Amino acid sequence: MSESNKQKPATDEQAKAPAPKQPATEAKAPTVKTTPKATADAAKKGSDNTTGGAPSTSSKPKSTEVGKSAKRNSALIGWVIVVLLAAVIIIAMWFGYTRVWPMHQQQITSMAQQQETSAATIEQLQGRLDNLEQSVSAAVRSSVENLEQRVDSQLGRQQQVIDDYQLAVQSVQAELANLDISQESNWRIYEARNLAERAATKLWIENDANAALAFLRLAESHIIALDNPAHMQARQALANDIAQLEQLPENRIETVSLKLGTLRDQVAQSQWYQQLAMSSDEASTAADDSWLSNLKRSLNTLMQQFVRVQRRDTPVEPMIADAYFDVLQQRLLLQLQIGQQAAMNGSQAVYEANINEAITLLTRLQGQVNDADVSRFIDELQALKGVQLQPDYPAALNSTTQLERLANQIAQTNQGD
Repeated sequence: MSESNKQKPATDEQAKAPAPKQPATEAKAPTVKTTPKATADAAKKGSDNTTGGAPSTSSKPKSTEVGKSAKRNSALIGWVIVVLLAAVIIIAMWFGYTRVWPMHQQQITSMAQQQETSAATIEQLQGRLDNLEQSVSAAVRSSVENLEQRVDSQLGRQQQVIDDYQLAVQSVQAELANLDISQESNWRIYEARNLAERAATKLWIENDANAALAFLRLAESHIIALDNPAHMQARQALANDIAQLEQLPENRIETVSLKLGTLRDQVAQSQWYQQLAMSSDEASTAADDSWLSNLKRSLNTLMQQFVRVQRRDTPVEPMIADAYFDVLQQRLLLQLQIGQQAAMNGSQAVYEANINEAITLLTRLQGQVNDADVSRFIDELQALKGVQLQPDYPAALNSTTQLERLANQIAQTNQGD
């Protein structure tokens, strides 16, 4: 017991004593991993030592040394990790400084260059725009100046022409002032005669009553301006001719031509075929005007366009061929066309002859075809037949005779002088 007590302080002093420092190479030695098998072998060895008669207190320093070595190994692992992280950070910073930072600086430089290029381009475009504005404004100013010059020159020429006309009028007025009254009256009478002759030409050759009326009114103004009682017969003749032309009816050529054209279109769209004779039963039902009988007749008419059933109480008569009605229709269209052309030419006789022929053809068709428009066509042609295409113009103008008489008197007076 005394020996064991003596050994305990020794072991305690050994445990409290600092461990001997190992060389630096040992600190960098690889860490020893403790596995269950290693711990079991260590325990077995410890038991063998105890059974061999060694004192039991010697195992405690060894276990403490193993724990301290494990702590040192874990601390060493932590430091290794820190060193690795620091190395990774240093490498990343070095890579960023050597690779990424130059690229970033290059991008910044390129962007600065692009900005400078854009600024230069904008300045260049601004310069071009300023030059263009200056050129356009200069061109506009020059155009406006040229236009003003042209307008001024044109106004100057027009003013010169007006001045020339005024001088001419003044000279004519001066000449007229120098003429005596007899010469002025002679000139007006001659002018009135010429206007009356032109009115007669317009009336009988060109069939233009309005133009003839205008010429007669102008001739009347010359005679009225003379205000001579000796010219009263000529003034009365002019007034009578003007009143006669004003009472003439309007020209109906265009109206008749349009009506004939419409009638031709309606005839061309008609479809004619032979109307079948009705039996005694059908005639008796036709006499009945009730709505039922009218409905039956309408249905029979509709059915006859598809299937015609004829019942006859009289001997059968031969039917007229459809080509006959086609030929009559074409002849009618031809007569209407000729009548329309005659109306456009103002030929009253040819117009009436063709209208009469068309009425004759329609009268022949009446009762043979089932078209109710035939009677209407006849009525319209009868109305057009009585239309006067052109008014009856007077055979002569009395004013021309009177004005010719005055002109001859003036000529004889001048010859006598």
